[in-house]
Amino acid sequence: MSSAKLSASARSFDPQQLVRESLRHTHAYTPAVIPDAPPPRVIKLDMNESPYGPSPKTRAALASFSETNRYPDFGQTELRDALGRYVSRDPDTIICGAGLDDVLNTVMHAIIAPGDEVIISDPTFGVYRMLISLYDGVAVNVPLGEDFALRPQAVLDAVTDRTKLIVICTPNNPTGNVLDAAAIEQVVEGAPCLVAIDEAYAEFSRTSHLHLMDDHPNVAVFRTMSKFAGLAGMRVGYGVFSPEMARLLGPVVPAFHNVAMASRVAAIASLDDLDYLNGIIERIVADRDILAANLAEIPGVRPLPSATNFLLVELPTEEAKPVIDELARRGIFVRSFPHPDYGLHTYLRVTVGSTDDNDAFVNELNDILTGAGRTA
Repeated sequence: MSSAKLSASARSFDPQQLVRESLRHTHAYTPAVIPDAPPPRVIKLDMNESPYGPSPKTRAALASFSETNRYPDFGQTELRDALGRYVSRDPDTIICGAGLDDVLNTVMHAIIAPGDEVIISDPTFGVYRMLISLYDGVAVNVPLGEDFALRPQAVLDAVTDRTKLIVICTPNNPTGNVLDAAAIEQVVEGAPCLVAIDEAYAEFSRTSHLHLMDDHPNVAVFRTMSKFAGLAGMRVGYGVFSPEMARLLGPVVPAFHNVAMASRVAAIASLDDLDYLNGIIERIVADRDILAANLAEIPGVRPLPSATNFLLVELPTEEAKPVIDELARRGIFVRSFPHPDYGLHTYLRVTVGSTDDNDAFVNELNDILTGAGRTA
């Protein structure tokens, strides 16, 4: 069709102008990129997934599930009851979502107006910035300090009258370290805003800050079933709030808490199979320590201490990305962090996989570094 015959709407419609200015330059959260030429194998160690899948009770519950024609309970009462028992909290204070980040999105939807500020501490989970931008908020970065430690006074000094939220991730992603409990409590005690504590990896570190909620109504704790329970594909996360905060968030919580019927069934069954899942956690932690020891034997390679199911690994190269790209060509996918605010351009992050997957990663990394003469 010639341009002369185009309708007025077709001639004038510009999708770029339709999208909000603040979103036009927002970078999406992306995993490792698969090469154009398919690799001979695929070993995914880039998304911090469990290599072992769901528990036996969860498999059985999903195998017998057939109610795909029914909507879930609107308020996810049964799921919230099960989660409440798990974290020893009133289920009325729990809000669920399609992953932890979905619950955080619900919070930002409720409290962030254009120009409001959210304090984060890079390097940390990249989704925070994306969510803040959805509401025309301003991400205020108070970088982590030496050894990726939280700097509580610096965080409090960054608070203004536009600060609505402080996000603290512990154990932190992508660094893997547990942030100092006293530093977190100092932020909580001094902050006049909501403090969201992301505990996605709490089951691996055996640490939690739920107890802070007993005396501090400005604390919200976020958890997920994705990591320790092997339910990344089912998308079940949750947040624990003060009773008043949970009530105020009620009007913006999506129908069914954005949790599908099958996902609800899987999550509840998992919480009834904790002995099995705790065994899996112990196995992953043991494999993580073995993986770290094997990586440390490669000259110049430095795995950082971790309290999660992944390792942040410093390479003896000026840039990690060429090594990560070569690993991808060999079918092993790990994460890079090129964002300049992170200061991690010489690092990769690798998920703890099965023993065979971990060994394949170590062998290929050693081959790439040694073959390039970079460990001399």
